[in-house]
Amino acid sequence: MHFIVIFKFYFQVGILKKLNIDDYKDILNEVLNDIRPTELEKDELKVFSDKIIAKIKDISKYPVVDIIQVGSTARDANLRDDHDIDIFLRFERETDRDTLKESGIRIGKEAIDYFNGKSWVEYAEHPYVSGEVENFNLDIVPCYGIESCEKIISAVDRTPLHNEFLIMSYKNKNLSDDIRLLKKFLKGLGIYGSDLKTAGFSGYLCELLILKYGGFLSLLSDVQTWKPNKSIVLNEIYEMYDLKKDHDFLKFDDSLVVYDPVDLNRNVAAALNEENLCKFIFYSKMFLKNPSKEFFYGFDKKITDFLNERERGYLLTLEISRPKNIVEDVIYPQMEKIQKSINKLLKEHNFEYMRYQNFADENTCYLSWEFLVHELPDVKLRIGPPVYSEPGVVNFITHNEHYFVKGCNVCAYKTRKYKNIQILFEDIVNGKLRKIITYPKYVCPENAEIRLGTFVERT
Repeated sequence: MHFIVIFKFYFQVGILKKLNIDDYKDILNEVLNDIRPTELEKDELKVFSDKIIAKIKDISKYPVVDIIQVGSTARDANLRDDHDIDIFLRFERETDRDTLKESGIRIGKEAIDYFNGKSWVEYAEHPYVSGEVENFNLDIVPCYGIESCEKIISAVDRTPLHNEFLIMSYKNKNLSDDIRLLKKFLKGLGIYGSDLKTAGFSGYLCELLILKYGGFLSLLSDVQTWKPNKSIVLNEIYEMYDLKKDHDFLKFDDSLVVYDPVDLNRNVAAALNEENLCKFIFYSKMFLKNPSKEFFYGFDKKITDFLNERERGYLLTLEISRPKNIVEDVIYPQMEKIQKSINKLLKEHNFEYMRYQNFADENTCYLSWEFLVHELPDVKLRIGPPVYSEPGVVNFITHNEHYFVKGCNVCAYKTRKYKNIQILFEDIVNGKLRKIITYPKYVCPENAEIRLGTFVERT
């Protein structure tokens, strides 16, 4: 069914009826047939994972105390054609940072080179090795060996504990397909991924949600009642830490809170923004009321294309050169920062925009707006204080000529500084507004190109 019909159906149907699994079985099975790895694929992943781990064991020496495969491929929770193999090298706590970095890079590079693969160094809190061998993607990451709720030394130290917790929790449970369905559903909505560009659901968060609710449909059914600031505690947490049901957990000011079973002071859903949570709530309702495969396959792109099939407002894009070797998790927050700073200025000068967006490719950062109008009258109405607020009135008439009373307020007409949106943006790129706008280090709009009639969508 076409997604436009789905929109109409959603608003015509009333309160959600009790779920009948048979209404969804055929659609979900069709999706699973597309996304479930084949047995051959699983075997090839297992064989190569064992080989690379065996090689790492051959070349790694003290102070590596453990080598563990983590991630969705280690837990049979990956989608078809997801051949990511994540291997963590656990070092003793006493290992100094330099030794951990140097040993991790040496071991990772040597292991990948042995299989005639291509390797390179990536940087998070500390460097790690990524690589490709045939159709397998590898991350070999050094970390410190810690126990649950023990203070971490580096940000990645929890990951092996996440893996241990999930494997232990999955015993006697068959949740792999439900996890795959949730991941594919979120991918279809464009909200899968905890990177700062996506601000969506991580793979680990998906697994915890399925573990909590016992299945894909059960989760979507509960989501009907969610609101921002929803808080979720897994039942296993109460058992692991011997807590009472009324335990007072640490409070987080996030759109969704899911307590990390291995660190109760951490919110697994911290990266998820409110808009993407609300998309999940909204489209979960739509799917349950009118199930369709369309939700799982580029649904967000179809919505964007549909919305663009309309009369457009005034489009403008700033094109800013992207510095080399600056990762997306640095670029995107800075794009958001400068765009919000510009948005504040736009509102001050009465330029209303319908939407804005930012996107970066390899060479360029794009900041885009769609405005209602691009030109305003020469004058604007400035509304001052109520006439009975004497100090405020005195100050207002001192700074404004041709004042008058409108309603209960003293007002004045002022000549606009900017009546054309292009002139305002020219002052931005010429650096004339540096004292007003925050210019980030890596996304500086000075000397940017102004593209009229263009809006760059995020992909």
